[in-house]
Amino acid sequence: MGYVYGPVYSKRLGFSLGIDIVPRKTCSFECVYCQLGRTSYKRIRRFKWVKINKFKKELKKVLKNNLRIDYITISGSGEPTLHKNLDVIIKEIKKISLYKIPVCVITNSSLLYRYCVRKELSNADVVMPSLDAPSPEIFNKINCPHKSISFKYIVRGLIEFRREFKGKIFLEIMLLKGYNDKKEYAYLFRDIIEKIDPDKVYLIFPYRPTPLSNINLIPSYRRIIYFKKILGSRCEIVGQGRKNISVKKRKINKEDIYMSLLRRPQTKEELKIALGCSDRILQDIIRELLREKKIYCVYEGKKIYYTKISY
Repeated sequence: MGYVYGPVYSKRLGFSLGIDIVPRKTCSFECVYCQLGRTSYKRIRRFKWVKINKFKKELKKVLKNNLRIDYITISGSGEPTLHKNLDVIIKEIKKISLYKIPVCVITNSSLLYRYCVRKELSNADVVMPSLDAPSPEIFNKINCPHKSISFKYIVRGLIEFRREFKGKIFLEIMLLKGYNDKKEYAYLFRDIIEKIDPDKVYLIFPYRPTPLSNINLIPSYRRIIYFKKILGSRCEIVGQGRKNISVKKRKINKEDIYMSLLRRPQTKEELKIALGCSDRILQDIIRELLREKKIYCVYEGKKIYYTKISY
């Protein structure tokens, strides 16, 4: 399996080239909202997986295509801080991109309590950690962490990381109906956020299919606005809407589509925007992948998402 996928488009980072550095669904959590389903390997012991020469060769090849890339993002299908020597990977990305593209690491915050992990992240330009709960009980209910990870570790790690990290911290809160969206929780979140002092706070929602939950987890619009008001000016709501975006057309193949869907369920429109492909070619490839049962379609509201997971 390759290390590089996309780019994918998001309202937070624009066009983001994904870097996947751990085996699929290797994570310290099993979040109820995860779009990739159950965790295959729940662990906190770190390991090396990336073959660095193969990774460098793959990234160089992709960057030669002269794609629009706003960020190179280390995320993918597991928790990236489980990879040892993350600093080496970040440094290689910067060298290969000639220091022209900022590097972002998306993490669930579970290992930030460890100094070695915080140090390895120090060369990133942006880190996007998660904080989905304002208390230990809600943390356990939403994130279903490894038995060695506590809510106290999460908060302590985030506070320490802010003290040491010179780059930008964009804190993400996945707001979930019936889990963490009570009005009183907004004030608890606010108190913790004041201690962490991130540059931005993103309120995000589970718009994509959630294999571990068969109910609607999106809070009401009024509740979302309420949280935004309490959390203050640094808080931004990340919605589903998108602007009209023109992207340079490029040649794509079946592998490009499959690798992108392996890490993230997407609609045809999202794939078309992110990969710069034509309707006809995209339709043909999706039909072929569906026929081969490498991907499946899932209806979420009025939208059709294509994903690796069969429901």
